[in-house]
Amino acid sequence: MATLDKIEFEEFGPYRFMGKSVYARVGGMLPSFDKNSIFGDLCRNSAWIFNELENLKEYATDEIHRVALLTWERYDEKNKLLGYTVGKFMKANTPIPDGMDYIDIPATYIAKGWFSGETDDVNDNCERLIKEAIVQQEKYTAESWRFMAEVYKNETLTGPYEYSDYGYYIACGIKEKT
Repeated sequence: MATLDKIEFEEFGPYRFMGKSVYARVGGMLPSFDKNSIFGDLCRNSAWIFNELENLKEYATDEIHRVALLTWERYDEKNKLLGYTVGKFMKANTPIPDGMDYIDIPATYIAKGWFSGETDDVNDNCERLIKEAIVQQEKYTAESWRFMAEVYKNETLTGPYEYSDYGYYIACGIKEKT
C-alpha cells in the first residue's frame, strides 16, 4: 500500500527543467505507466540524459534527484497532449545542450510529498494522496495544471512491482483570505 510519509510546502524556483520530452494523448486520466508506454520507454532509455546533465555541474541545484515532469503546455481540447520530460531541475540560466528540451519554471510554491510502497501502487495513488493532504491544510491550493513531478530518490527509475521511495511535487497557489 502506498504511504504518504511526509509532506512539505515551500517556495520553489525559478528553475529551468532540462531533459528530454515526449507527449501522449490523454483522456480523463493520466495514461498508465507500464513497460510498454512511451513514458516507460523514455525512462528506461534515460541514462544519456543524466550523463549530459552531469556535464553541467555549474548549473546544478539543490534539487539533485532524477525527475519525470508532467506538464500541460501543449494541452488543448483537440489534441489533449500531456508532456512528460525526464531530467533535472537546473539553474534558470542553464544553456540548452543539443538534443535536450527545457521548460522554464517560474518561482512558485509547491507541495512535496514523499512516498513509499510498491511502484505501481505509489504511481496509482500518490497524486490523490498528496491532493488530499493539500486540502487538509489552510494555506495552499493544488494547481497541478502547472506541473507535477515524479521525483526518484534512487539512481534508476524503477519498474512495476519494485519497491519505490520517491517524491511527488505539485505546484501550489496561495489561498485567498475571505
